[in-house]
Amino acid sequence: MSLPRAGRLAAVVCAVVVALSACASPGGAGDGGGLAPPAGDHQTVERWAEEVADAWAPSGDAWRQGYVPLQEPTSIDGDLTDGEKRALGAGYWQANTTLSTTRPKPGTVLFHDGSLTMPLLSAAEAYQKMDLGDPPPCTGPTVPPSPDPSAGPDGSVSAPAGGDCLAMSTSGASLTTMEIRTSRGVATVPAWRFEISGGRAVIRDAVADPAPVPSPAATPADRKPPAEMVSTQDMTGVDGLTLRYRLGVGACDRDITPIVVERATAVVVTGAVTRTGETCTDQLLLEPVSVTLTEPLGDRPVLDGLNGTVLPVGVI
Repeated sequence: MSLPRAGRLAAVVCAVVVALSACASPGGAGDGGGLAPPAGDHQTVERWAEEVADAWAPSGDAWRQGYVPLQEPTSIDGDLTDGEKRALGAGYWQANTTLSTTRPKPGTVLFHDGSLTMPLLSAAEAYQKMDLGDPPPCTGPTVPPSPDPSAGPDGSVSAPAGGDCLAMSTSGASLTTMEIRTSRGVATVPAWRFEISGGRAVIRDAVADPAPVPSPAATPADRKPPAEMVSTQDMTGVDGLTLRYRLGVGACDRDITPIVVERATAVVVTGAVTRTGETCTDQLLLEPVSVTLTEPLGDRPVLDGLNGTVLPVGVI
């Protein structure tokens, strides 16, 4: 099933230069240099992650009886171009139709161990949660091109250079359902389906009042994290025992090493690097890594080992 930070003291200068470079919370310095065996001893990083795992103890009834999403509320039906992915991630939208402001009747959230009836957002309300502003001006078209179905899954899609000025566009919305990972396992929830070009759609959770994710697990007090530790930016997917996520690294780190700590109640993921001491550009790179679990993830949340924050599954 695919599901979808102490850092450097200097400010992170982000530039979308390559696919692995993005604006995010700083997590240390790296180069995307693969998963070579560590040159140094990363046991201090693992011990820190173990303390975070042992501190995880969600309180309140919502975790086991309510609706606590552990996944970004948006999914995609169809394939997006690179420009569309950037536009969706930035929240650049434009509506080509009038969306209903009337809330539908309450809907059912279905879990493997029961169900909840919850109020739902109107189509306009759900759309506004995705629409974070307009893209910067550009000389190219503002509506992303749709893929050519005849080109097949590996076919190329043309788009203007500097596609970050593009915006997503919807022609209408209808109620449907989607699956979302929650504190009670995968749930089927009411959702709005926003139609985009080419018969594709962006689907957004329609539940109006989900319970908030619990506060981060306690991190070791009165101590700085290990210098070689880097943060986990997001979890990108789980397939069987393989858990995929992205580390925030800088431009001069080496021996990027994923680290996982498992407990019955949580899984903690982080990473360690070898600092080279070289003079590098001050930027954050997102390094895809994966770890193999000893048992399926199940209902366990995934925490960032650096600060104990619950990691949602990414959108794309």
